[in-house]
Amino acid sequence: MLSSQVLVNLTINALSMGMLYFLLTSGFSLVFGLLRILNFSHGSLIMWGAYLGVYLVKAVSSFSLALIVSAVIVGILLALIEFFFIRRLYGNDLSQLLLTFGLIFILDEVVKLIWGAATIPVHKPAFLQGSVMIYGEPFTVVRIYILSIGAVVSAALYYLLNKTKIGLIIRAGIENKEMVRALGININRVFTYVCWVGGFLAGLSGFVMAYFTGLSPEMGGNQLLAVLVIVVVGGLGSILGSAIAAVLVGLAEAFLGFFLPELAILSLFIVMIIVLSIKPSGLLGEE
Repeated sequence: MLSSQVLVNLTINALSMGMLYFLLTSGFSLVFGLLRILNFSHGSLIMWGAYLGVYLVKAVSSFSLALIVSAVIVGILLALIEFFFIRRLYGNDLSQLLLTFGLIFILDEVVKLIWGAATIPVHKPAFLQGSVMIYGEPFTVVRIYILSIGAVVSAALYYLLNKTKIGLIIRAGIENKEMVRALGININRVFTYVCWVGGFLAGLSGFVMAYFTGLSPEMGGNQLLAVLVIVVVGGLGSILGSAIAAVLVGLAEAFLGFFLPELAILSLFIVMIIVLSIKPSGLLGEE
């Protein structure tokens, strides 16, 4: 029988991990939802956000400014990739796949050339150190920070997609690109903007993750697997589905880690097997 304190502890830890997974996944889901491109370089963009962010914190001595600037730079990087390369490959799925897969090697090697191949520990600023008491249980400030950032990004993404003109165009483009073109809207410009937002979210999530896991040239590839599984579980192209799947994975990790620690490492795949056995298209995916 779980005590209420233990239940609260597990739930908050699960939600913080779920929010981190959602941050990692949201940019990928957004880009795929509109462009129908499986951007395999998304993990590398997450890594770039992490390395750039930590470097900028030292360079500008401002945590918040480094967070925003690193995310903006990664957003611009993905927008440029779309403008110069991906735009010429719409309708050619194999070429898109090969391009984004090849970008993994380029982006990863550039990181190694600039920052080296060794793992780099990241020292948390003073406000992220220590813990706070919630319902009589201690929680690390980093987890509360991740939970807060995830909640803010979720709300901002919801507002963007549902309460703004560009959001309405994006959602219309997801449903029917040709209809949007017929209305006289420059859909290519919308594509580039969506890629910028997707890159921004990748850079933001990388920065947040850096203060949770540290820096490593392998971090992009490691996170790409989690991103792909969560996107499939949520339903390809569904941002809400990815959010729900991310929370489910976070809950599975926390509770399996408590009751069956030996299975915690498999929680991602356990959730995938259960969901896809019931609904092969994912939680909110189309048949």
